[in-house]
Amino acid sequence: MLSKVSFRATLIALCTMLSAAAHAMADTARQVDIPAGKLSEALLTLSKQYSADLVYRPEQILGVKTRGAHGFLTTEQAVTQLLQGTPLEVRTDPSGAMLIAPPSTAGAQGPDPSHAPGAPSREASGGSQEGKKNSSDGFRMAQVDQRTNSAPASIENGASSQHGETDAQLQEIVVTAQKRTERLINVPQSVSVLSGDEIARLGAVQFSDYASSIPGLSFKTGGAGYNQISLRGVTTGTEASPTVGIYVDEVPFGSSTAFAFAARFALDMGLFDIDRIEVLRGPQGTLYGASAMGGLLKYVTKKPDMNTFGVDVQSGVSATKEGSINYNAAIVFNAPLIEDKAALRASLFESHDGGYIDNVELRETNVNRSNVYGGRITLLLNPIDSLSINLSGFVQNISRAGEAAVDRDFNGQPLAGELAQQRGFSDTFDQHFRLLSGTLNYDLGWGKLTSITSYQTIRSAWIDDLSFEFVPFGLGPYSALADSINLNTDKTTQEIRLTSNDTDTVQWVVGGFYTHETSCDCETFVTKGLTGSVIPNDLLLFALPTSFKEYAAFGDVTWHVTRQFEVTGGVRQSHNSQVFTQNASGALGASSPTQRTGESVRTYLAGASYHLTDHATGYFRYATGYRPGGPSIAERDPVTGLASGPTSFAADSLKSYEVGVKAESTDRRFGIDFATYYIDWANIQLATTVANTFGTFTNATGPAHIQGAELTLSARPVPELTMRGTMAYQHGYLTQADADLHARAGERLPNSPRFSGGATADYVFGDVAWHPTLGTTVQYVGERNASFDADPHFLQYRLPAYTAVDLRAGFEVGRGEGRVVTLQLFVHNLFDERGQLAAQTQFGKAQVSIMQPRTIGISAATHF
Repeated sequence: MLSKVSFRATLIALCTMLSAAAHAMADTARQVDIPAGKLSEALLTLSKQYSADLVYRPEQILGVKTRGAHGFLTTEQAVTQLLQGTPLEVRTDPSGAMLIAPPSTAGAQGPDPSHAPGAPSREASGGSQEGKKNSSDGFRMAQVDQRTNSAPASIENGASSQHGETDAQLQEIVVTAQKRTERLINVPQSVSVLSGDEIARLGAVQFSDYASSIPGLSFKTGGAGYNQISLRGVTTGTEASPTVGIYVDEVPFGSSTAFAFAARFALDMGLFDIDRIEVLRGPQGTLYGASAMGGLLKYVTKKPDMNTFGVDVQSGVSATKEGSINYNAAIVFNAPLIEDKAALRASLFESHDGGYIDNVELRETNVNRSNVYGGRITLLLNPIDSLSINLSGFVQNISRAGEAAVDRDFNGQPLAGELAQQRGFSDTFDQHFRLLSGTLNYDLGWGKLTSITSYQTIRSAWIDDLSFEFVPFGLGPYSALADSINLNTDKTTQEIRLTSNDTDTVQWVVGGFYTHETSCDCETFVTKGLTGSVIPNDLLLFALPTSFKEYAAFGDVTWHVTRQFEVTGGVRQSHNSQVFTQNASGALGASSPTQRTGESVRTYLAGASYHLTDHATGYFRYATGYRPGGPSIAERDPVTGLASGPTSFAADSLKSYEVGVKAESTDRRFGIDFATYYIDWANIQLATTVANTFGTFTNATGPAHIQGAELTLSARPVPELTMRGTMAYQHGYLTQADADLHARAGERLPNSPRFSGGATADYVFGDVAWHPTLGTTVQYVGERNASFDADPHFLQYRLPAYTAVDLRAGFEVGRGEGRVVTLQLFVHNLFDERGQLAAQTQFGKAQVSIMQPRTIGISAATHF
């Protein structure tokens, strides 16, 4: 009969042999997505995905919480992540056996239970003699997969305790670009990510604060809430409908039609309590559908934490040269409601931009001052291990007193002052955005079922001063004239999809999507008489109610042919329909009967990627995208007085060919992300202007071609220093002349710099009291055209290149006293560059958006 000691030795030997065998059979990393919670449950979850051995004592993990594990990881890396922040660590002996124990008591033969809280004494457990280690009594063996891969174990800080690695590693980034959690380095397409920490370091509180740091992203802006976004040069200057999709987590934002100014009013989201911003370049037509032909901008919010109660507070104040005081404040509250079952996260935020542009005609100062305020509340429920329900509400209001634009002539000289404009009416802007959403995830064992339901409302009111365009032409006894615009959108969406397990050889996602939205563009002219008082007029009053529906089915599949090589294919079949009515009256108005349009569009994805090593991937990607067509606005014929012009416009389409490589050094101190692409854009949608100065929609006669490249270099040569450099080149041009654009063949597409780039560097003095930090950001944007050379309505204006430099310095106070407050001093636009961001040109002058002058401030953040 075997003695008890012999039995223990035999058990340990058996575990070691099984572990070594599993280690030999499984040598590749896998995708892991384990939420925070109980460590014991996390190990069981891991054991469902892998098939090797892990040895631990149950009493040593009793009550221990884990932060979770996420990413493309080996078993050792996944377990290391699960143990971060716990009093335990994982040890691997030469045979490959993995043992979990407190650091001071783990040996090659196993953990010593005598040091575990509540563990039985050596005598009670039948331990060996004093001075010898208890080897196996009470051990538990969980089936996990030990795979060899030197990819990092830490998602949060890029550090790993294994293989002798130090903290001098680049941060690991996880994204959901392909609607599954993946390491950024393994995603076979060009993606940029700004983490919440990076947003804080930039001091960004609205879209224009971070936009220039994204390679290949261009924008036109008129201040908070008024942003038109393009990626990779997919723009004609003034868009009929968006070319870039905007998402809040899993929910698409805004109208899909051309009748709600959706292209101009891209979501300008308050940036507090944001986990990250993902920017996906190139068409995203199979997974994200319409209006993502240039790419996707995705705001990923932070989710409730089921294990930790906490309060985060942030505030800041700054002063702008030639302007006023800016401030911002935010608070977030996180509370576990039922242990491991329910948690609530709520936040409130406000940011005030004091403005820096004056309206000399109305004698108003800092007219571009604005307020953005709102809040989010999220309830996360896990009633059972396999089911997760996320319910969220988001409220945001934007109020702006005027437009962030100055008046220039077409040589770039100021007409009213360097930071001044002339407006008969203030260009005010107000927007109320409301979003309710619910996301359900259910683990079926063989895959995951996801359902996303949302309802949103957008209410925007905008005054567009037209005095300079109309009053000099004697339209009436008016001293000022403006277009008062009210835009209303109600949108419901539903998506259901099935996703395969990340460990399958063939990975797939299939689903369906539905949206129903109603919008109304309601406009009227407002006028001032010669005395400056508002007077009635009979010039224009119209309403454009429209209804839009889309049904779509989609699917993507990836086949891992070998460990290194995989191929991907996808398709999306969409059908959309619109109902549109034009009701108008007045001297300039024209009504038209209700119109109905419908179309079916199919988009495709094909690609292949090859993992040259565990740290380098090359890929090819072919993708298509589109924007929906629809009815067109009827124009009033100046001769007959009747409605005229095209009755509808068709969907445009885009084909993209992309080749890229992503790589990092084996010690993960240096990284490179490079992509080059060629785009064929056909049947281009145009927002054109005809004789009476009002717009309609049509399609260009010929295609445009865009070719370019993007490069991102990252480095962390020592633990204290992190650096990143970016560069983008893009050249877009029309292949043939177009009468509606008044453009010649070969003419460059507007609003896209040929070259742009930037660099950031941050240094942390980790061994110095107060942990000071120093950082800088440099951004360069090349020369751009605002329009086409021969356009008589939107005259050509050359936007010169500009370079902006930011500095920042931070430190901590209260360390060792129970609460740490992080302070950051910053200078934005150090050299007070008058960078010209964008220009809107019409009838004799250019309205040019100017970069915020030098701004000096301080911000503070703390956690309770």
